Amino acid sequence: MDSKPKTLIKYWPRTEKDFCMKTYGDAVVERTIIRHYRNRFWYLVFTTFIFWFLFLYIYKSSTMASENEVVTLFGDNNSSSAVNEEFSHNLKEAINDTQNGSNSIKNLFVWGDWVRIADDVLSSERDRRITNLAQIRKKKTPSFKRLDGRRNAEKSYKRFSRNPGRKNEPMVKPHFESCEGRYIYVHHLPRRFNEDLLRHCRSLSEWINMCEFTSNNGLGPNLRNPEKVYSKTGWFATNQFLLEVIFHNRMKQYKCLTSNSSLASAIFVPYYPGLDLSRYLWSNTSTKMKDLDSLLLLRWLRQKPEWKRMMGRDHFLVAGRISWDFRRDSGKISDWGNKLLLLPESKKMTTLVIESSPWNTNDFAIPYPTYFHPSSDDEVFEWQNRMWRRNRPFLFSFADSPRPEIINSIRSEIMDQCRASRKCKLLECDNRFRWCSKPVHVMKMFQSSDFCLQPEGDSFTRRSTFDSILAGCIPVFFHPGSAYVQYIWHLPKDYTKYSVFIPDIDVKYGKASIERILDTIPKEKVLSMREEVIKLIPRLIYADPNSRLETMEDAFDITVKGVLDRIESIRRGMKGNNFTDIEEKFAWKYNLFGTVREHEWDPFFVRPRTLKKKISEDIIKLEKNVKRNINNTREKNLSS
Repeated sequence: MDSKPKTLIKYWPRTEKDFCMKTYGDAVVERTIIRHYRNRFWYLVFTTFIFWFLFLYIYKSSTMASENEVVTLFGDNNSSSAVNEEFSHNLKEAINDTQNGSNSIKNLFVWGDWVRIADDVLSSERDRRITNLAQIRKKKTPSFKRLDGRRNAEKSYKRFSRNPGRKNEPMVKPHFESCEGRYIYVHHLPRRFNEDLLRHCRSLSEWINMCEFTSNNGLGPNLRNPEKVYSKTGWFATNQFLLEVIFHNRMKQYKCLTSNSSLASAIFVPYYPGLDLSRYLWSNTSTKMKDLDSLLLLRWLRQKPEWKRMMGRDHFLVAGRISWDFRRDSGKISDWGNKLLLLPESKKMTTLVIESSPWNTNDFAIPYPTYFHPSSDDEVFEWQNRMWRRNRPFLFSFADSPRPEIINSIRSEIMDQCRASRKCKLLECDNRFRWCSKPVHVMKMFQSSDFCLQPEGDSFTRRSTFDSILAGCIPVFFHPGSAYVQYIWHLPKDYTKYSVFIPDIDVKYGKASIERILDTIPKEKVLSMREEVIKLIPRLIYADPNSRLETMEDAFDITVKGVLDRIESIRRGMKGNNFTDIEEKFAWKYNLFGTVREHEWDPFFVRPRTLKKKISEDIIKLEKNVKRNINNTREKNLSS
């Protein structure tokens, strides 16, 4: 039997019907493919049309916005409908005017008349639109609102800005056409006096790694901001004793530096005496070692021709610690600090410290470095406006520990009054609660208070004063030596405008209730004082050394201006043999008021030697407590 293979059976020639079915199927497939591509073609055309339509519409809208001051792209429904109604109304009026005129209605369609009428209508409509827009803006302009006796601005309102003529604008840096009288020459010191100290940063402290804080030109590492307490940029974990490094790096950006010392009005000595001394403060190092670099520096300066010009009276340096750290008047190893400011050459120079001695004439106090170091004016304005809008639920606050070992301290009495008041926020900083070690907790508390209590610290002043002002909190002082006689270049002489003064003796013996005194201040006065405090912020901060503020003076600018004025007055006195010889015990009074007459603050500044001895004893006690805490911590770590 003849049989065909399966492969041939599968492809057996089809009938005519089968052939027709194949042709029909192929045609259907082809039509489907053609229809598919045709749809894609029209979809592409439609998409392109929409894209160009939107593009032209946006371009036209933006052009009209620039010409007619339209704020929004598509406008708001109310305003657009009003404008359309006005346009229709104007057009009808124009047509009626044309009909009633000498010409007939047919002239309306003459090209020249139509253009003239259309121009009139469009110009009238444009004027009406601008007027209407101005009225809308006027209605939407935020204003101060009374809320619980306080004025709160809307978030879009900027009370502090660079706009000229604004009532509350911070002080603007004057424009100098030349550097005449402002040239500064910087000595090129041997590296052991500055660079080597930073290179061996681990030796600057016995228990803290200072290398982290010497980064970023002395500003320290950037602060993290998970709680949104700070602004977005400009915040660093700055150590309060690194002012020497910050000031030196700011001086490198000073626009009137000169390499010709004969042109200089002042000569800057970039020595880091605070960092030099910090290596030996907490150890039993001999006094010779503590004084070594200071003596070597002064010997180096005496050999320079710049020194001989005015015998060092035109020289100045920054010592980033309190004055007492450089005034050791004995040779005992147990005594605190070195004797830099007691040396004859140092007494001729101008020394800038974070706390000056009220009874000496050769050192001047400049602000402690804070955590905020802006790189532009806008960062300052943004922070000022933020502090002005801040809601402050507490009347007053205090952050510190009791310190019972310090003689005549009123911290315990202040903490007792704060605990007894519902209007006070207390942040305890003893060993059990380490809230004060993180700036976020301190700044958050200051931002929520109207007043911040600032009693004496381990000495007259505290860094907390500047942190509170930075937070827009009105400082409350208990001793005039805490600020008023210290920062005479940076703070207004009328201290009642920005602070409250309560004598410490009244608090010590229970004669003054802090809550009652602060609660009696009128709300209008509180707002006025807060505004003055916020306006002080630029004068008390050090800008980022990598940048420069344009329209305002920071603490560095004001300090340099004060130094130049002081040296110029000394120069004039040397030329005319007109020196003002005053007793050093009245230095605080003469520097602040220009006179040595009796003053109500005289009782606060009596017996300087006794006070100096007290401060030295307090510091020694503090040193023992710190060492005891360090040893306890080490023992706990070893046991664990």
